[in-house]
Amino acid sequence: VSVSISADATTICAGTNVTFTATPTNGGTTPAYQWKVNGANVGGNSATYSSSALANGNTVTCQLTSNALCATGNPATSNTVTMTVNPNVPASVSISASATTICSGTNVTFTATPANGGATPSYQWKLNGVDVGTNSATYSNNALANGNQVSCVMTSNATCVSGSPATSNTVTMTVNPNLPVSVSISASATSICPSTNVTFTATPVNGGTTPVYQWKLNGADVGTNSATYTNGSLSNSDQVTCVLTSNATCATGSPATSNAVTMTVNPNLPVSVSISADATTICAGTNV
Repeated sequence: VSVSISADATTICAGTNVTFTATPTNGGTTPAYQWKVNGANVGGNSATYSSSALANGNTVTCQLTSNALCATGNPATSNTVTMTVNPNVPASVSISASATTICSGTNVTFTATPANGGATPSYQWKLNGVDVGTNSATYSNNALANGNQVSCVMTSNATCVSGSPATSNTVTMTVNPNLPVSVSISASATSICPSTNVTFTATPVNGGTTPVYQWKLNGADVGTNSATYTNGSLSNSDQVTCVLTSNATCATGSPATSNAVTMTVNPNLPVSVSISADATTICAGTNV
């Protein structure tokens, strides 16, 4: 008498149901079966035994009692099946962005970090719930709008993984509009006499909280970092401009150069008067 057993799987994930089958030799018409796990009796008197509660390293055997005539070696013990049970591992994925507060048109790269993704996880990126990107751990976009939401669904190919596909956290974008920078200047007077003191005033657009001013006289740097510039020694045809550097968020076109103010400086005209008389030596009472 002998008996051999086989299992429909010997390497499994925790919780997998495995069926063991006994094949008797000379078992008679109604052999009796006693299954054992780690030497302890389990199961019923059946040629099969199933369990979904096996642990790593568990050993399964079967003892066969034959009712055949003239049976020897009775009862017989089968071969031993040793189980390899791998733990279930939870799949997850998190994403991060190279920036979450940006200016319009800025390229942002999102990176997925998987947990228990296996050797070759697959990725599906989503923008506002719609599929985008490619099957890659990164996704880039330079056309994001304010309030856009980016997430990623990761499908693991790890052994004994649970919770796959897994959905990442959501990254919500703050996209600030681009602000075109400009500056215009005006003068307290543009047609003057020599040595007249003239004050020039800069009016910035999107200059930020602390714009920087560089005044120029005929292209050469003058003045100080101020919204005004004063000069009392201007010459005819002098040109004054201002270059503004903005510190506003998402400023474009900075530094910006202002309009040019061209001065008209008129020459000083000395005033004089001379008088004459129709006579200087007269008789008393003569009208002069």
